[in-house]
Amino acid sequence: MDEMKTLIFRTDRIGDFIISCPFILSYKKKFPNYKITVVTSEYNSKYINSFNFIDKIIPLKNEIKFFPKLLILIKTIFLLSAERFEDIIVLDGKNRSFFISLFLKGKKFIFLQSKSINFISKLFRYNCVFNYQIQNQLKNFSFLANQRNFNIDKDNINIYDNYKFNTRYTFPKKYIIIHIDEKWFQKFYYKDFTDINPSSNQIDQLIFKILNITNNIFDIVLTSGAKNLEVIDDYASSLKLVEENIYEKKINDKIVRYVKNTSFNDLENLVRNSSFLITCEGGISHVSYNLDIETIAFYEKNRLQHMKFWTGHMKKLTLHERKDMKSLLEDANFFNKLKNKVENLV
Repeated sequence: MDEMKTLIFRTDRIGDFIISCPFILSYKKKFPNYKITVVTSEYNSKYINSFNFIDKIIPLKNEIKFFPKLLILIKTIFLLSAERFEDIIVLDGKNRSFFISLFLKGKKFIFLQSKSINFISKLFRYNCVFNYQIQNQLKNFSFLANQRNFNIDKDNINIYDNYKFNTRYTFPKKYIIIHIDEKWFQKFYYKDFTDINPSSNQIDQLIFKILNITNNIFDIVLTSGAKNLEVIDDYASSLKLVEENIYEKKINDKIVRYVKNTSFNDLENLVRNSSFLITCEGGISHVSYNLDIETIAFYEKNRLQHMKFWTGHMKKLTLHERKDMKSLLEDANFFNKLKNKVENLV
């Protein structure tokens, strides 16, 4: 008997893949003998390959110029045409993924991101679900799962079962993570987002206030991801380098650590062992949800509905409006939220 195979397109961001995991795992539970291949972006391929329920990955290079892009698509079509897939599921809704899937044989399912390919998808007998933002995305995944006759078992699924965490950085428990990445800075992120833009001195003030409001119960771990940010390096200059990429100082007998150049896998392990996370909403908040860690995430006020679409299913996530750093430091509402959340952890 031929091996049963399923092809899934997920060529976007890490957070998009993570939110897809309950769908993929529930599918795997329904069809345990199916081997799952995921077409990924080049950037995410190594990360996605670390999950043991994914049997194979095919990285898709993101090319901007027309002819190189077309050549990549044609090569990918020929590569995938050599295999027979029972199901072909386009979860990213991207035109290039849809284009590739058109030339492959199998039952086809698609998350439609736009109406432009709606007619063609129906013409080629795709099972379609529009990925509307009028409800949280997990519900939209449930509708797509129903098209394939299975249910998403969100209460009994742990995407990190049998997952190999990167334990390069492991600290004693009872610490709060403040994840200051490029999303805090308008020049590195969406230009229409409020620029939080903390200075080195303001980061110090934020940490001091958090220690104060939490009665000096928790250590602080500051992370910035893989991108080097000048302001974070400036802040680190006031700390002592204790080992490679780890800087420390003491405030009120608590240890403040900065961990430099953390990969996403590093962040997962740091979040797993943390008590609380403060971050901008993104892939790392999806990690904290799946690891059952209380989180406050900053969001852009005029995109609240969009944020609820991505986070409406997250029970331990508290959204807080983005503000410039000066206003955030004076925001009693933010610190009251933090205090109330942390009191429940002690």
